[in-house]
Amino acid sequence: MTTNARRVPRLVAETIEAGSDQASRKPPPAVEVNPYLAGEVVGDRYKLVRELGRGGMGVVWVAHSLVLGVDVALKLIRASAAGPAVSSRMAREAHAAARLGHPALVRVFDFGWTSRGDPYLVMELVQGETISALLGRESRVPAIRAVQMLLPIADGLRLAHDKTIVHRDIKPDNIFLAADALGRVQPKLLDFGIAKVGPGPHDAKLTQIGVVLGSPEYMSPEQALGAEDVDQRTDVWSLSVVLYELLTGSIPFRRPNYNALMQAIIRESPKPIAEFAAGDESLWSILSRGLAKEPAERWSTMTEFGEALALWLYEHGIKEDLSGNSIRAVWLDHALSVRSENGEFGTPRGNVSTIPNARNSLSISIATLDALQRRQGRRPVLVALGLGVALGGVAVAALVSSSASETEIPKVSASPSPNAIAAAVRAPALTTPLAAAVTLPTAPPSVSAAAKKTKSSDVPTPARRSASASKKRRDFGF
Repeated sequence: MTTNARRVPRLVAETIEAGSDQASRKPPPAVEVNPYLAGEVVGDRYKLVRELGRGGMGVVWVAHSLVLGVDVALKLIRASAAGPAVSSRMAREAHAAARLGHPALVRVFDFGWTSRGDPYLVMELVQGETISALLGRESRVPAIRAVQMLLPIADGLRLAHDKTIVHRDIKPDNIFLAADALGRVQPKLLDFGIAKVGPGPHDAKLTQIGVVLGSPEYMSPEQALGAEDVDQRTDVWSLSVVLYELLTGSIPFRRPNYNALMQAIIRESPKPIAEFAAGDESLWSILSRGLAKEPAERWSTMTEFGEALALWLYEHGIKEDLSGNSIRAVWLDHALSVRSENGEFGTPRGNVSTIPNARNSLSISIATLDALQRRQGRRPVLVALGLGVALGGVAVAALVSSSASETEIPKVSASPSPNAIAAAVRAPALTTPLAAAVTLPTAPPSVSAAAKKTKSSDVPTPARRSASASKKRRDFGF
């Protein structure tokens, strides 16, 4: 099924020509003929195999490394979009991206220029599909799976942010669900082509007439306002828009043209996900904070945003993200240790979205979950102990009852006859093993005395032995 979000083409920016008094819509540029053909060797090292796709600034090819003998993804930047400033910036970004080394970020291996002077990037080649293709096939994604899908991306982005790299173009087309031969899925973030590296304002030369940094539907309000200095909170916004689209099947802001879209992003509020029967109130509170208009009201870092999403999953009994990484190990344990060292415990438990200090509320929630898990871990032991005590009580009760009934069953008179004694000795054992083990060794005193009396009569005395010997001598003629 194809959703409206997939049917509507991406908006093209409206620009104002320099020196003109009225706004005019710039006609779409003519389709450029690709000057590169399959089989051509780029940079003396990479043989172009087939075209993968086209972007706003270039073409991506499958290429074969003549040095390493493996296939790679090679992105060629159009000469019309590139200049000395762009090429220099791309080189710095390629060096920065190559140092990230995170499984959720596509690795950059090489950078150079073709014989025609076009810059190119060489990246790892992955198999799978983009989130955009997934949405085109499935329309929307269940809440737990959607959060599991984006948590690895958030982890990769916080590493990039720690190295002062802001992506600025997060969208479903740039998130790839890579699958290996064993069927394991690893979400990967593509295209750091317009990333902002290092502090300070962006390079104005990169924003040319008709060229917009980022996809309009996923731009943050500060990008829509044309702010010269955006930070990691713009990536928090864009990732929140992607999560919103995964949950609802629709982007939060949709307008028929670029200018109306920018106004909606700046001024209007998105519909709660509950109206789409997606997620719950807790998830919406996390997501709505990521979509706050003012950067100061948003999650201040990707770490905070990821911790809140991880905690939401953890509270729903989910322990791993889509890649099989432990949510506790990646997100919650570190947060718990940091909050504990800072002495942030001891206040009443609160929801992540309702307490102003979200980091403190997160630590309280984690501590509460830990205590709950410890209680749950002790519960089987307590249940087993209680069951053992109960069974012991039943056994003791059965023993007492059997002992009482056993004392009443054998009715032996004070002077029993030999036949009665024999019958009592030969009586069958009780059906209950425990009662038989207790009652069988014990015999009535009268029976014991009679048995002793009977046995004593069988023992020959000296007088009897002498009489018997005399009788034998007479019989044999002695």
